[in-house]
Amino acid sequence: MNSYQRVMGTLSGQPVDKLPVFAVLGAYGGKLTHTDLRTLFSDASAYVAGQQALQREFGFDLVMTPFVYTAISEAFGGETAWSDTQAPNMKRPGVRTAEEVLSAPLPDPQKSGLLPVVLDATRRLAGLYKEQVPIIGVLPGPAVMPSLIIGMEQWLETVLFDEVLARKLLDHTAPFFVSWANALLDAGADCLVITEGMAAAEIAPRALFSERFLPCITASFAQINGPKVLHHTGGCINHILDLLPGLPGLVGVAVGSRDDLAEARRLIGPDVTLIGNLDNLSFPSASADKMSELSRSCLQTAAPSGHYILANSGADIPLTTPPENLRAMLAAAAAYSKERGSIV
Repeated sequence: MNSYQRVMGTLSGQPVDKLPVFAVLGAYGGKLTHTDLRTLFSDASAYVAGQQALQREFGFDLVMTPFVYTAISEAFGGETAWSDTQAPNMKRPGVRTAEEVLSAPLPDPQKSGLLPVVLDATRRLAGLYKEQVPIIGVLPGPAVMPSLIIGMEQWLETVLFDEVLARKLLDHTAPFFVSWANALLDAGADCLVITEGMAAAEIAPRALFSERFLPCITASFAQINGPKVLHHTGGCINHILDLLPGLPGLVGVAVGSRDDLAEARRLIGPDVTLIGNLDNLSFPSASADKMSELSRSCLQTAAPSGHYILANSGADIPLTTPPENLRAMLAAAAAYSKERGSIV
């Protein structure tokens, strides 16, 4: 089996030759190609070269579209803060208030800012890896999308103190989320990982998520023409897992490093793939033996039930991570799969 067959088989509950392994490595590709991160995330050819280098060096079961959410904030007029050590962050939102967003036109994904660069990179990855390695598109979820337009503080203030305005803002920005998701799929992405910050327990309690955000997510997912994985952006997600089965097109959920994997399986049911839950912060400092031990623990807990992909639990793995630690993940999964035989 190749990586594409392995991942798609796992997502659909079919037997596979070995358990897939993901690692979120966007900036790390620049490390391998000696490319500064501003160039990496602004030049489609440079980004794709980084993903090719990662495939040659490690061979994880995915390639990723650029994990550069500032492309969205810039499309709405925002300013980017570039770094030499991590993916860029929003320096300044493009719109000051929620009310102003409602009167502003939505960006065209095909024309606005760096969004065409992301689509170009996606098309290039599809040209290289289609049906060989799954092309995973990454984008922020519809409930957290307003934070990239007006800033997280302003968005949370609106959510907490002006429910009517918050709902209007979600309704206004959801079509952009849908168009961006479908643009990534049209460009060649096989599956979308949607990082929904409002799904994290550290940001929104269960009642707020269920009443205010889940309806928007459900309606938006129904308009997206491809399989979707919901990601928590680095927090805990077990508090809402039982609410997620039945979301249109949902095939997987990323589990936080502080979530209990066994409990996650009980909550989500047998038919949705769990992805995770290695702690991003452990990657730079742990020994390769420790990383192997941590990986083995995840595998022993989650893999016997099927529908499981070993992965880190957050966004980009830190650039200071020794390559031996990444190889330890792969080796642990390969050893486990050899012991188990065919993985269901």
